[in-house]
Amino acid sequence: MENSESSKEPKPFQYPAWMLEWAQGAKPETMSRLMEKEKYNVKNNTPENQENRRVGAVAMDKAGGGRDINPIKSAEQAEQAPTPVITPKPISRSKAKAEVGKPEETGSKKEKVRSQPMNRRQEKLNDVTRPVLAESSTAGASREAAAAAASKPDLMANDTARSQPEEKKEQDSDDHYSVLPLPKWQLSMTGNEFQYRAILKNRPQALGALEALKDCIARCEGAATKFPGTAVLEALYDNLRDHIHKAEIRLTVTKYIIRKANMLSPTSPTGLPKIFTSPSYPSDIKADAYQLYLRWYKEDFNQDLLRGIKSEKGNKDRTTDRLDEAYRHKYPNTSKYHGNGDLVLGQWWPTQLCAVRDGAHGTPQGGIWGEKERGAFSIVLSGGHPYRDADYGDVIEYSGTEGKNSTPTENTRHLMTSARTGLPVRVIRSAQLAKGNKYRPEMGLRYDGLYRVVSYQETDKEKAVYRFRLERCAGQAAIRCQGKASRPTSFECEEFIRLKADGKWE
Repeated sequence: MENSESSKEPKPFQYPAWMLEWAQGAKPETMSRLMEKEKYNVKNNTPENQENRRVGAVAMDKAGGGRDINPIKSAEQAEQAPTPVITPKPISRSKAKAEVGKPEETGSKKEKVRSQPMNRRQEKLNDVTRPVLAESSTAGASREAAAAAASKPDLMANDTARSQPEEKKEQDSDDHYSVLPLPKWQLSMTGNEFQYRAILKNRPQALGALEALKDCIARCEGAATKFPGTAVLEALYDNLRDHIHKAEIRLTVTKYIIRKANMLSPTSPTGLPKIFTSPSYPSDIKADAYQLYLRWYKEDFNQDLLRGIKSEKGNKDRTTDRLDEAYRHKYPNTSKYHGNGDLVLGQWWPTQLCAVRDGAHGTPQGGIWGEKERGAFSIVLSGGHPYRDADYGDVIEYSGTEGKNSTPTENTRHLMTSARTGLPVRVIRSAQLAKGNKYRPEMGLRYDGLYRVVSYQETDKEKAVYRFRLERCAGQAAIRCQGKASRPTSFECEEFIRLKADGKWE
């Protein structure tokens, strides 16, 4: 009998029940390590395995088992185990049949009950032990955006999958800010770099400015709890605005300073993510904090308004500006998408080429940007148009470009396509608008959010000119054209005037 049992093939290794139970909440790498260790101990009968068997044997002896549970010793125990002496008691046949059948029936039921949860645990264990691949921040963001779109329409959200913007749907909210994991450039730092140690020793002025910003965040957090809706809290918000706007324009930082100040950490109680993830802060402060956060996250620490722009002398000593290819390669961007993308409401640029640099618009001269099949992505409202347009803020009457022989231009057809698809169009207002327009920015250009083309009509049949009606999408914050939230900020205006005085543009 023993020979027949020993000739059977060894059963596959079964993980202990405690390990299967614990696997449900364990980390994959930890569980995998423990399983390999258990396999090795059993296979090689290590001292640790023998000790585990000895402890188990003691427990079984107390329970009346009387056998060592070490499978290697099972054969020896079978030979050495004394034959138990059983004194039968007289019982009736009917009772004997009932008592003999009862344990087998109970045992079979227990086996069924035990096998079911064990199979489920084994399935969970198989899932845990599968290799887990690291996911890039971009892929993670795309996955989260897709999940959000499945549960709630979202056209106002960050357009991480810009190659297929038509799949995104509208969301009645301008709060589309995503907190990302720490950037790779920060994770690659060890803290032993010479530049980082020099910061700890010398404490540059920029680090002090960031610590003042963090202190202001902490005070705003405290005041929002103790003094909500008071002048004290409003004064702190004004102070915070100045800190953020100063950091955007004047603060010269490095990645070592940003890491030391812990500005990008999603868990920091006083980092930038704390501002744009908290419901207590005004929408303009959240937007400006997010704009600064994204630039630093991309490792772009150049605060120059004209970063990424190259100026060249042309004919008759005229200066021509163009995008710097090296900058575009380091910080790739696109403007061929519907929605906000990485833009924030009120984002401001000194020139239209700078708006092209940041993916807000696609051409440094034209007012309409789009594609034949996908319609218009963005438009720029500016003066000098031969036709009278109307700007009412939330409603815009906007004329397309002049065609020929009663045929509309390609740009005009882009807006017609947008009217058919209903996809939103980004609207950028220029300081070249009439001075009487209260939505006109003081200088440069400002992003004012998403609009839909709801209708259009032909105003000049011979020149194929059409006038389009655009209405602002619901759920967005107010246009930042007045008050404390106004853009451009005082820091941006001062820098614009300085650069113009230096002859950066005419």
